[in-house]
Amino acid sequence: MNVPYLTPLLQEKRPIWIMGVHDVVSAKIAEAAGFDAVGVQSLQMAFVNGQPDIGVITPDELVATCRKIRRSVNLPIVVDFEQGFGEPYVSVFWMNELERAGVAAVHIDDYGLPYKCPFIPPHVMALESMDETADKIRAMAGEKLNPEFMVIGRPGTYVAKVHPDEESRRADWLRRAHAYQDAGADAIMAICWTVEHAKWFRSQIDGPMMTIRTLGTEINVDRVQYDSNMMELSVDELYDLGYQLQIEPTTMLGVAVNAMVQAMALERQTGKISSLREQHGNLYDLLESWMNVAEVRRIRETYVKGG
Repeated sequence: MNVPYLTPLLQEKRPIWIMGVHDVVSAKIAEAAGFDAVGVQSLQMAFVNGQPDIGVITPDELVATCRKIRRSVNLPIVVDFEQGFGEPYVSVFWMNELERAGVAAVHIDDYGLPYKCPFIPPHVMALESMDETADKIRAMAGEKLNPEFMVIGRPGTYVAKVHPDEESRRADWLRRAHAYQDAGADAIMAICWTVEHAKWFRSQIDGPMMTIRTLGTEINVDRVQYDSNMMELSVDELYDLGYQLQIEPTTMLGVAVNAMVQAMALERQTGKISSLREQHGNLYDLLESWMNVAEVRRIRETYVKGG
């Protein structure tokens, strides 16, 4: 299997833009649009299965989804590895399964068990001990099947409500980031609520850094909030701040779901399928290309008598 990795892209000294996807079709759309990689996050996987993002989606479902995407697109795949799914042996097992499925990188957080998504209230986020997470990262770094596979550490201090003030939060985040680097993490992910946070995190850490942004959190004040200035930064401006990798977990899914909601409302209102002709567009042309119809024809013409 020819697996595309992130490491060659990092050597190009430019932003690496990772678009969140949840299936083959969304991955193909991201590839056609020119994104650098695709990200499979637990939040999207839970949403499309009608479940809350609290650990219902199992690692084998992630592996199966990644295997399908790997067969269909030629981009690196980055996977939300949550808290590693268990103790170090379990983390290594599922990391290796994802590697065999063609994944290029995973990011592992330290929110602990039971798993909770920081973007879905009313969770009160906790933190696993720094040493427990570092042990998992150390084991994963030591048991990679390919040295180009990336293990990305994700200190969760800024989504957890365990520190009383900014000074103690920064001290804890920095301890965790350095511990995960020392354990062998190939990059560090920082959730940057403000531009000032982004600058500070970058000033404290050497090596590749990733950040994550998601639209819509401002709709509910119970959710963690991004500053508007942080959300307005382009991917190039983030790179200039020192973030080589940016991942967007829900952009495509949010746009798609809202478009479908609006389209179905319009059709119910008009009573006519023809009212959606423009939105439906050239689906069958896309299907013929994306469903590998040309290969069906080739095999039939080559091997089927009278085919």
